[in-house]
Amino acid sequence: MARQIRLPRPGVWLDRFLNRKLPADRRISLRVAWPLYLFPWLLILQLIDPSPLWMALMVALLGFYAAGLAWVRAQARGLSLIRRRLGSMIVVGDAVSEEFTLENRSSLPLLWAAFEDESYLPDYSPGQVASCGAEAAVRWKSEAICRRRGVFRLGPHSLHSGDPFGLFRLHIRSDQQESLLVYPRVVHLPPLDLPRGQTSGRDRRRRPLQGDLRSPTVRVYQPGDSLRRIHWPTTAHRGQLMVAELEEEPSGDLWIVLDLNSAAQSGTGEQSTLETSVILAASLAADLLGSNERRSVGLLTVGRLPEDDDAAPEDETILLSPQPGRGHLWRILAALAPIQAGRLSAADLLQRNRPLLGKGHTIVVITSQIGDDAPDWLAQLLHLRRSGVDSSVLAVTPAVAPALNEGNGAQQILAAQQDRLSDLLVRQEIPVRFLQAGTPMRAALTYRRRRTELRTTPTGGVIAREVEEEVG
Repeated sequence: MARQIRLPRPGVWLDRFLNRKLPADRRISLRVAWPLYLFPWLLILQLIDPSPLWMALMVALLGFYAAGLAWVRAQARGLSLIRRRLGSMIVVGDAVSEEFTLENRSSLPLLWAAFEDESYLPDYSPGQVASCGAEAAVRWKSEAICRRRGVFRLGPHSLHSGDPFGLFRLHIRSDQQESLLVYPRVVHLPPLDLPRGQTSGRDRRRRPLQGDLRSPTVRVYQPGDSLRRIHWPTTAHRGQLMVAELEEEPSGDLWIVLDLNSAAQSGTGEQSTLETSVILAASLAADLLGSNERRSVGLLTVGRLPEDDDAAPEDETILLSPQPGRGHLWRILAALAPIQAGRLSAADLLQRNRPLLGKGHTIVVITSQIGDDAPDWLAQLLHLRRSGVDSSVLAVTPAVAPALNEGNGAQQILAAQQDRLSDLLVRQEIPVRFLQAGTPMRAALTYRRRRTELRTTPTGGVIAREVEEEVG
């Protein structure tokens, strides 16, 4: 049986001809093809009735296509685009900035080039249409404010151009990609109470979270204070009972247990309990690791890590053992950046990780679960306390709109839940602090940058002025 030979289609032949000896990332395509269909008719007319007119039209037709193809092939070898990200670490609220350099090394001018970007970063559109002369380069910058934490992608990108007649299209694609990690915000926290317990021999003395205090200091007597701590000279001087407050030592390593159970989350964006909880975890780690106390801090949470090829990712455990130092802080921030709400409750999270929380450790639970299910994780805290693990709670309450407060009593329901939980924790001597989602707090990680501001004059001119500002 004779072997059948298949010839390539005309489109394949044309593609091979147009892109002969070009790199794989640069392709030339025919944009306007209908004038070529006139060439056979002009040739037939020339054979039937020879005339300089038919010959001139055929020469002009082939000449235009030959010139256009030569133009784009010269630019295909001479065009290049370089992109460079400015800056290194980005925190929510910072600006991501990129610099683009379009180089034309050919001897022909670049009349136009359209830059198309495929980056995955919200509100970032660095697309540009540029032109430059022969053997020249053009630069531009693109900037966007990062409103969301997470892991994003810069690139890939492509460049489109063509010949002056619009007959051919040049497509240059670059698969250059860069991962952009946007860290969560770090803010100044309100005064917090940490449990006080036994210390290990390697622990350093540290200040309470209420602020810098010298040892010893005195304060007003409160019910429950030991009478042995009354400072009688100061009491006699001020005319009221004053007690001495010495510097406290930490109760060993500290674990930040972040509850990301989706059933307990509410709100969207920056007003959500999820974002506020992540900010609190990042800020608490920064406060403890950024001081001179040499406190070891760890992170324990379970959530979902978004993936491009998986529509429903599984829950993953984020476990960072307690370590001291600022370097460990960035590991915690990097772990918190992409995490999203999961399905595991706070009670199950504490129960499954009991072996990690040994005697002498301290845990701070950050949770939005303050309703009827709160006693479940409270029971786990009591079980841990019997094992020698002290705890403290940061409870995040939802941001209730004023209209809801008046309409269905949502604020009253929330206040009742808060009072009930506070009463349960106080009875068990577990410090608790409530914080409403979306509460404005001053940024702790800030830096100063300079930007150019354009202002118009009364005469119609423009003045460029350098402005220095603090961002974070």
